[in-house]
Amino acid sequence: MKKLFKDKKFFLTILTLVIPITLQNLISSSLNMVDNVMIGKLGENEIAAVGLVNQYFFIFMLCLSGINAGAGIFMSQFWGKKDRNNIKKVLGLDLVLGTIASVLFTSAALIAPQSIMRIFTQEQTVINLGVQYLRIIAVTFMLTNITQAYSTGLRCTGIAKPSMFASLVGVLTNAFLNWIFIFGHFGAPAMGVAGAALATSIARLVETAFVVIYTYGYKTTAAAKFKELLSFNMDFVKIYFKTSSSVIINELVWALGITTYSVIYAKIGISEVASMQIASTINNMFMVLCIGLATAASIMIGNKIGAGEEEEAISYATKLGILAPIVGIVTGAALWICSPFIIKAFNVSEATLKSTITVLKIMAVFAPLRFFNVLMIVGVFRGGGDTTYSMLVQLGTVWCFSVPIGFIAAVYLKLSLPQVFFIICTEELVKVVFEAYRLHSKKWIKNVVQDLDLIAV
Repeated sequence: MKKLFKDKKFFLTILTLVIPITLQNLISSSLNMVDNVMIGKLGENEIAAVGLVNQYFFIFMLCLSGINAGAGIFMSQFWGKKDRNNIKKVLGLDLVLGTIASVLFTSAALIAPQSIMRIFTQEQTVINLGVQYLRIIAVTFMLTNITQAYSTGLRCTGIAKPSMFASLVGVLTNAFLNWIFIFGHFGAPAMGVAGAALATSIARLVETAFVVIYTYGYKTTAAAKFKELLSFNMDFVKIYFKTSSSVIINELVWALGITTYSVIYAKIGISEVASMQIASTINNMFMVLCIGLATAASIMIGNKIGAGEEEEAISYATKLGILAPIVGIVTGAALWICSPFIIKAFNVSEATLKSTITVLKIMAVFAPLRFFNVLMIVGVFRGGGDTTYSMLVQLGTVWCFSVPIGFIAAVYLKLSLPQVFFIICTEELVKVVFEAYRLHSKKWIKNVVQDLDLIAV
């Protein structure tokens, strides 16, 4: 423990990445918080509708995150070798795959929005409100793809601040436009849920423009020409998918699991859906440090493995494994203390308010375990190129454990929302055993870019 806090180089490296990445995640979570607080003024049906649409967007985002994370593994290790040409090829492949995903999700949202909403609820009022929101927000999927791809390229090459500032500009734009379009100011009609969707769409356009202009304006490594972006060949694609397919599947498995949880909560009641939407929004603001720490870990470890410094990578992984739950304890305590005060910003019934506070306190209790598990899956193992193991652990714990017991608890045992949520959260206890074992084994170290001859064009 003493060695951990005395390693100034380790902390300097991680803080350089963690601070801007965490701030970016915090700002992005604030975007959702602003939406939910303002929409919360309209009522519980509106909160539930937007929350369920966000589950669809969440699946898209995790699909995109899988593509970006897979690309990030290669970019980080290529950056350790200072191989700029291959970084541009990976970025190009990242954009192409993200475009395919964006087109598929956008098409489904525009063609069959009601069918998508009925997956989550049978309440017609909620479905109608959700369709309004989904049809507008669907056009931003491609913008999100571009923003995420270039942000990944910047972060993996040591430039983390521009994405943070882009998110800040996006949040400020969204908050101001929400005020105009939701409630009707400056001569604009009061559009309600549709107004929130329009505001968010414009904010995402601004965010994308900021990231792209910075990337090319400052001639960063990610500032690839169109020809360079499409310079990859099929051998390159095969090597990418050999490592990245597990990451993409991992994200999709988890996304579908989280979406299934929403269906389980909807079985209890619509107020419970609203409660979980509020709780998740608040919790995400406290958990941003978790994702920031994990993302930084992935980049740091990837850089070290790419540079051939495997012992240093192992040292970093061990220290991060100790640091993560400590930070989780502090974050959980803050969430426990602050949640009763934050929840007052939402216009919900007394029963929903009490249920949400209880759920938030359960989230706080499980925070240390969640910090460790996310750090291992998203950070250490992913940065080390070991993606299949985490996919199998995620698949097993979500679909063979938490989803079945959650469904049984809600549908057959008729337990309350806090009780069902607590049962689902015990997945973290199961997961931590597998992750700690893998960390100790050191089998997670895989140099995915060492054989460059196979991807030479």
